[in-house]
Amino acid sequence: MTFEDIVRHVGTVPHMPPDRGKLIYEFIRTIRPEAVLELGFAHGTSSCYIAAAMEANGKGKLLTIDHKRALDREPNISALLEKTGLDSFVEARFCERSYTWELLKLLEAHTREGRTEPAFEFVFIDGGHTWDSDGFSFLLADRLLKPNGWILFDDVLWTPSMMEGEAWVREMPEEERDVAHVEKILSLLVIPDGKYHNMEFDGTWAWVQKKGDQTSLEDRSDLVKKMYAHTKSSRSAYLFRRYLKRLFRLS
Repeated sequence: MTFEDIVRHVGTVPHMPPDRGKLIYEFIRTIRPEAVLELGFAHGTSSCYIAAAMEANGKGKLLTIDHKRALDREPNISALLEKTGLDSFVEARFCERSYTWELLKLLEAHTREGRTEPAFEFVFIDGGHTWDSDGFSFLLADRLLKPNGWILFDDVLWTPSMMEGEAWVREMPEEERDVAHVEKILSLLVIPDGKYHNMEFDGTWAWVQKKGDQTSLEDRSDLVKKMYAHTKSSRSAYLFRRYLKRLFRLS
């Protein structure tokens, strides 16, 4: 399925606009992964962009996980996958409480005799955006990520105070509300880890690549930089739109 085809199906569905969708679509087309893990899919828009690229590649499987409340969204992921005909490329799991428990199950499934065999070439973390959920998720997903694989973090500079009307935000200690939790995950967990490099940050998304070893595939460290170079105008338009949304929220 071409990018233009998938845009006609999901281009107006939250929460991934076509210019973001183009980045992730082209990324999947380029690295041609066998297995991708997505944590947090909401309506399933991003899942469809990933699956469409996999269909165009002729291979790949996406495992995507979110809370069972995602079933109540209109449209939900099941409806979008049926509409696009991409069901065979996606396994959607709905968790009762947290996708970290689903990650436990994945670790169990891929661990034998005290050794975890990495299963994914790409992990997209776009869920709770909090230190608790996504910090732990990174630590677990790291065990499942293959050498030279990539992790993409969404909403790096987002803070809970941007949703101050939500009950769960009001229940937070005040010192946690104005902190960009995902940025803390990057600065305190990812970068000091030593296993990650080739970070690319565009103001909203942060990509990091796991270092390889002598037996793994080529490094391709310039992959994301080249992808952004080809989509520079889309990136600028997206960041400007994000700026306007933030400006009007504060005014």
